[in-house]
Amino acid sequence: MDRQILHIAVPAFPIALARVIHSNLRGRPVAVAPLNSERALLQCISAEAAAEGVHAGTPIYLARKSCPSLIVIAPDPHLTAKGTLALMELSGEFTPIVEPGAGRAFLDLTASRRLFGPARDVAARLERAIASQLGLEAMAGAGVNKLVSRVAADVMQEPGVYDVFHGAERSFLAPFPVSVLPGVGESRQTLLFRDLNLQRVEQVAALSLPQLRLAVGPFAPLLHDRACGIDRSPVQPPRMSTEIVEEGLLDQEENDDAVLLSELLRLVEGCGVRLRRLKKGARKVTLSVMYADGVSEQGKKILPVATSLDLQLLAAVEGLFFATCKRRQRVKGLRLSCDQVAEEAGQMDLFAPVAAGVSRKEVDLQETLDLLREKHGRSAVRWGKGLVAHREVTLASEPPTAWDPEQNRYMTVTKN
Repeated sequence: MDRQILHIAVPAFPIALARVIHSNLRGRPVAVAPLNSERALLQCISAEAAAEGVHAGTPIYLARKSCPSLIVIAPDPHLTAKGTLALMELSGEFTPIVEPGAGRAFLDLTASRRLFGPARDVAARLERAIASQLGLEAMAGAGVNKLVSRVAADVMQEPGVYDVFHGAERSFLAPFPVSVLPGVGESRQTLLFRDLNLQRVEQVAALSLPQLRLAVGPFAPLLHDRACGIDRSPVQPPRMSTEIVEEGLLDQEENDDAVLLSELLRLVEGCGVRLRRLKKGARKVTLSVMYADGVSEQGKKILPVATSLDLQLLAAVEGLFFATCKRRQRVKGLRLSCDQVAEEAGQMDLFAPVAAGVSRKEVDLQETLDLLREKHGRSAVRWGKGLVAHREVTLASEPPTAWDPEQNRYMTVTKN
């Protein structure tokens, strides 16, 4: 049975999402780039900016010379992630085999053809759903493999469906520049093909394997297949991951360490409780700091033993925060990832041996906190450091805190 692969793409996805929220960006030349320097490179450009001679990868100051009216906005990973998730949910209504990307998705409709019809019909329905529910314009390409459907969607200038019939893959790709083939996009390889005067896909397809092997070596058989429109790679849905992730956006951009550490503690508690429910611990923590100007910095740390205790995770992540967050710029969001999840040494069981470096008091305290939060709500017991951001407005209504010399922390218990 011939496969039916559909590729849905939203051109300039970060800009399209920003235009849904900010209508003043519509119809104007827009680019996405970090705002920390005029030498920062453009990551994405709109069609209006491209018409003015602006190219992705150009420094901001050079782009402004080509297009003085260019509007540069900071990257918004949170908005992009939400948009990608929404696109995945709409695509998942037609098939469970969906491979996501940034502003694009591959759908394998081979098994659902009898239920929803051919790929071009699904594409039309999906485009209407994306336009009505997300306010985005999508392009669609359909074919027997991922390569053909992707190229078909990318060549669309207006919303619609480009359906490449079975058997026409080679003739469809023939007039395109060789750079549309995966593996030929790098500047070094593109230059090599220019030196050989191989400008179009049909010229590569016309070469024999020995001739092509002289130019690209072991890559020749795969490249020849792609030039002939043959692509055997399957649509791969997202794999199950053991990574535990907590992400938070601040109500307003901050550079106060006390406020940022309060938010960081909330992320640590979220990761910790999820790890403990799985009865596992994390060996690796990764902290991403997202600044107001669109720049993101990341720090990683390997823990000596797998742990899920809030205090141990907080100690590691707090040091990671001060090592990572060094810019004099306001922070708009934090992302904490706990990876290399493994079984703990039974430290949460009553009679099991406690892991090295973990006291019985720490384990008992964590178990008690979890029981109280499960019974009375997550805010029933809070670490004093988590109250720093709210002390000015809640001091009169909060009960006094008590210093715990064992934990070296302020502890507060409130009634739900």
